[in-house]
Order: sequence, then C-alpha cells, then structure tokens
Amino acid sequence: MTKYKGMLGAAAIFIASSLFSSAAYADWILDAENSNISYGTVKNDMIGENNTFKTISGHLNNDGQIDIEIDLSSIDTLIEIRDGRMRDIVFKVSENATAKLSGEIDLKAYDNQEIGTSRIIETTVSLELVGQKLEHDVKLLVTRLAKNKVMVTPHGVMFIDADDYDLVDAIEILRNLAGLDSIASVISMGFYLTFIK
Repeated sequence: MTKYKGMLGAAAIFIASSLFSSAAYADWILDAENSNISYGTVKNDMIGENNTFKTISGHLNNDGQIDIEIDLSSIDTLIEIRDGRMRDIVFKVSENATAKLSGEIDLKAYDNQEIGTSRIIETTVSLELVGQKLEHDVKLLVTRLAKNKVMVTPHGVMFIDADDYDLVDAIEILRNLAGLDSIASVISMGFYLTFIK
C-alpha cells in the first residue's frame, strides 16, 4: 500500500510539474478584440483618413517570435465602395488573402517586469504584403498589463512606402477612380497588439 501511495504521489508531482511547464512555455495568443492594426492615408495633400482591419490573429511564442496575420478582405475605410476598391485593386485579395507582420521580442527580459510598467526595445519587424516582404527597423513599447497579459505598440510612428511594395500603380488607379488630385504613396502605420496566456 505504501508503495502504491508513493507511486500516486510521484504521478501527481509529475502531472503538476508538466502542467506548470506547459503554462510557463505556452505561446502568448493575440487577444484580437483588444488589438488593432491600422494605417493612415493623405489625399489632396491635406485630407487624412484612417483605415483599419477588422480581422487579425496571431501569437507570440516563448522564443520571442511574433507572427500576426491580417485578413486583407476585412479592410475598413468607412466607405464601402472604397473598401471594395482596396480589396480588388490594391490588395488583390483573390491572390493575396492575408498580410503578415512578424518580428522578435526577447521575452526573457520581461519575466520580472512589474505590472503596469513599460519598456522600450529596438528590433526589426517584417511586413509581408502583396507578395513583397520587407524589413523595418522599429522601436516597440512593451507594457505588462497583468501577469498573463502584455501589450506591444510602436514607440513613435512607422512609415510604409507603397513604392517598396509595388503599389504605386494601384494607388494611381484609385486616384483616377476617385477623381482626386493626389494620394500620398507614403503611409503611416500603427498598431496595438495585446497578448494573453
């Protein structure tokens, strides 16, 4: 009986330690309802507009790799006809269903970060869009919201040049369709990404 109890105790310890390890090394999952990816455009040299994506998903693993998928068909420019033009002319969602944002954060540096505090890191993120994948050097702000929750935001403004992604011709088509004098080819990009585990 003593031997049996000992086996049960060992099994319980093994299960508990396995559960603890799984929790400790589980991926951080994107809390999409409390996250956002958007970009700003300027038309006619003076009119700024905000555009966002309704559907994003992703995770942040314990090696520090962030992988975010952006559903390009979920673009929301607040104007339905423009949403359709963005999907069909710029993003060509039939060929490019998603865009991908990826990068690295050394999570080990945040194990002891106090809840409610923020830290700035310098890193490189990659944006894969319409068949082009480019790297951008950025500063990110990592905020510990709770023991099991962190938020990642840019520290400052990110700028994306449409020419780097071969989108200038598509933007020119949009300009003609909308009867505008100009649409800037350099856009600002912003996001806040909340991860939980």
